[in-house]
Amino acid sequence: MALVEADFAPFPTTVLIADDDMSVRRLLRIAFEMDGYRTITAADGDEAVAAVRLHQPGVIIVDAAMPGCNGTAVTRSIRTELGWDPTVIMLTGRTDVADRLAAFESGVDDYLVKPVKVADLIERVRLHHQTDTGRSSARLLGSVEIYDDLRRRLEARQPVAVVIAEIQGLRPFTRHYGFARGESLVGGLADLLLELTRVEPEGLAGRLGAQDFIALVEPERAAHLTEALHSAFDARRPSYYDAVDALRGWIDVTDRAGRTRRHRPVRLAVGVAASGPPRALHHLDLLERAAELARYAGTASHGPVAFDRRGAPAP
Repeated sequence: MALVEADFAPFPTTVLIADDDMSVRRLLRIAFEMDGYRTITAADGDEAVAAVRLHQPGVIIVDAAMPGCNGTAVTRSIRTELGWDPTVIMLTGRTDVADRLAAFESGVDDYLVKPVKVADLIERVRLHHQTDTGRSSARLLGSVEIYDDLRRRLEARQPVAVVIAEIQGLRPFTRHYGFARGESLVGGLADLLLELTRVEPEGLAGRLGAQDFIALVEPERAAHLTEALHSAFDARRPSYYDAVDALRGWIDVTDRAGRTRRHRPVRLAVGVAASGPPRALHHLDLLERAAELARYAGTASHGPVAFDRRGAPAP
């Protein structure tokens, strides 16, 4: 299938939609154009790479499984060749944590599992593609830089703790208050993480997806970092809400079907996994363990932080 461009004047942001399903391409193209974006499409990985070179899109929506180059290969090619840094969001039918982390390692900025709600995808694009490059969250390292540094430490047998923090409840918050308030909350967490990791020896901070963050610290400092992060985030959290909502402790959110549900304030779920002598782990194993612990910490039966008892020092 030949590359297709939208037949109107270009907008500041161009979105490339790469998917071998024609109905998906058509649906996403219509949705993004209605939201004010210029779009181009590609039916396979080779077309996607060619379109990126020709049009230099600011946002790339790529299917994980396509003929020719798959989504991971397309992303690696883009990150290796390009002189600018587009936002790359991968669509996939896989739900495994390992698949998600492998996608981030290739350079993906975010990862959505099919079937994807178009409105949620557009919301993710807005959260990632910031025109104001001066925002603090833009100074966070990308997944590739974080992964490279983690590999370097593990190869040198340097003890390191991976801290993954997920914002729980961001979607209803953004739906209730709007995109700008949601981005302010995300940017506030980015500021906190940067501030805390700057004072840590060997501390680094990055972003994984729209609402997930990652930090690398020395294992013995992991408990201190997570405690400080939670304390600072909890102190700032009321400022993100209207006074009446902060006082009563919930927001009422109406979904597209007209159903209204009550949501508690956003919270952080944090997972910590560490590697150090005598254990030598592959970087994806360590990342997968931290991500699974963060998911566990997000359950109602556990507290806000889950430590790997096999390696990470507990508070």
